Amino acid sequence: MTKYILIGIVALIAIGILISCNGKKKKSLSEKGQQIENKTEQNPYMDMRQMAFSTKAEQIGLENIKNDKVYGLITEMAMNSGSASVISFLTGDTSLYLSSGGGFIGAGQHEEVREMVKKKVDGFQKYLSNVEKIDKPKLPESGKVNFNFLTKNGIYSVTENMADLESGKSELSTLFAEVNEIITQIRLKSGK
Repeated sequence: MTKYILIGIVALIAIGILISCNGKKKKSLSEKGQQIENKTEQNPYMDMRQMAFSTKAEQIGLENIKNDKVYGLITEMAMNSGSASVISFLTGDTSLYLSSGGGFIGAGQHEEVREMVKKKVDGFQKYLSNVEKIDKPKLPESGKVNFNFLTKNGIYSVTENMADLESGKSELSTLFAEVNEIITQIRLKSGK
C-alpha cells in the first residue's frame, strides 16, 4: 500500500512539474520595441533527475536496510544530442527520463516489472567493488555510461565506454545488459 502511495506522490509531483513548466511565459521585445509574451516550455529532465538522486531509502520505505546496501541504481547514458536516465529502486519502482523531455514514469506499478526490478537491484550489490564514492553526480560524456549506486552511505559511481559495454569487453557488460532488460520492460508496459 505504501508503495502505491509513493508511486502516486511521484506521479503527482511529475505532473505538477510538467504543468508548471508548460505554463511559464517569457516576455520579449518585438521589432517595434513592444513587449510581447511567448510561451516557452521548460524541460523537466534536470528536476526529475535531481529528485531521483536525492531519494533516500527512508522515503521509499527502506529504513531497515544496511548502510552499504544498494537501494537504487541510476544509469545515465549519453545519447546523440542528450542523455537518458534509467531509475530503478529496490522497491521495484522504475522510470526512464530522457533529456529531450520525454520518458516513462512509474513502470514499476506493473507487478511483473516491479518484481523483476526488485531482483535486479538486489543483485547490483556485487558491482560495488568497482565503484568510487562521489559528492555530485555528473551527466555522462559522449560515448559513456554512468552507473550510479544509491546507498545510505552515499552515491557510488563508475563510468564505462558504451562501445565496451555493448561489445562485452567491459566487466560491467552484464550490468549494462540487465539495465537494458529493465528499459525493455519499461517501454513494453508504458506502451500499453
